[in-house]
Amino acid sequence: MGSIVRADRADLCLEFVNTKFWRGRDAVTETLKGPDDLLDWCAGNGALDGDAARRLGAQWKRRAGEASRAFEQAVALRESLFALFAAIAGGAEPALRDIAELNRWLEQAPPRRRLKRLGDAYGWQVDVLPRAAPELLAAVLWSAGDLIAGTTRRDRVRICTNPACRWLFLDLSKSGTRRWCSMSACGNRAKAHRHYLKQKGVAD
Repeated sequence: MGSIVRADRADLCLEFVNTKFWRGRDAVTETLKGPDDLLDWCAGNGALDGDAARRLGAQWKRRAGEASRAFEQAVALRESLFALFAAIAGGAEPALRDIAELNRWLEQAPPRRRLKRLGDAYGWQVDVLPRAAPELLAAVLWSAGDLIAGTTRRDRVRICTNPACRWLFLDLSKSGTRRWCSMSACGNRAKAHRHYLKQKGVAD
């Protein structure tokens, strides 16, 4: 028995990359600290249905080595995707080695062959219980490939202007000029900093 994968977010790959944030600081914030965190993220973001996550979690408790390998793969995949999409967000073409690396991951991911109803939506049915990262994170890999292949959305990939943040996002604003991960976070920090400099008579 496999799993049902929603894969209904164009930016799912960016959400996965952002499980590590404040990348511009010496002390980054890491939310994936082990296999259980990885399973929770997958189940919470539709990359794995809840039943499959429970079955895989139970299996990993019996096979700690398998869990560790899958987790290490997932972190490596995340960092590869960050390098790829940070380049795109900076207006550059992704490096050929990063595309080749993504293709290697995609070759190991299950194919999208069959849709299945999920309440008022649909998901992709995967017939095997994921074990390795390319199977577990198939929806992330599919979204990465779709985002790169779709020129309109690819041109809207952004990285937060705050150099300490480095959060990746899709700019869906009408003007296409969004600069911050969110106005309430980095946007307000930048605004406060500009105000401080103005009060001190220092040019921004």
